[in-house]
Amino acid sequence: MSRCILVVEDDFYIRESIRELLEEEGHTVVCADHGAHALTLLETLRPPPDLILLDLMMPVKDGFQFRTEQRADARFAHIPVVVMSADPQLDSRREVLAARSYLRKPVDIDLLLAAAAAPAA
Repeated sequence: MSRCILVVEDDFYIRESIRELLEEEGHTVVCADHGAHALTLLETLRPPPDLILLDLMMPVKDGFQFRTEQRADARFAHIPVVVMSADPQLDSRREVLAARSYLRKPVDIDLLLAAAAAPAA
């Protein structure tokens, strides 16, 4: 099933690699380089994305700040989020993030594709 996926990642090479991979799988991909940019995109994308792939450690507005604001906005709170992070404390932060799933960086391609294809919960 083809989806619209918002990739929020500050590292250009990681962001572009994920974009290319997902587009090869037939998905429409929109990219943001930090959380503030992603929130602006959520305001303008019609329809909103089906899934958000979210890095945590970013400049301007990190993934934690983005997730707090996204969850507080009823228009976007329902969009599932998959967190991608190399943060060694990720396991202890899962409750505050309340994401659908968590992928450790470097991200396993098969796990990323499975997360992108998983039905909305």
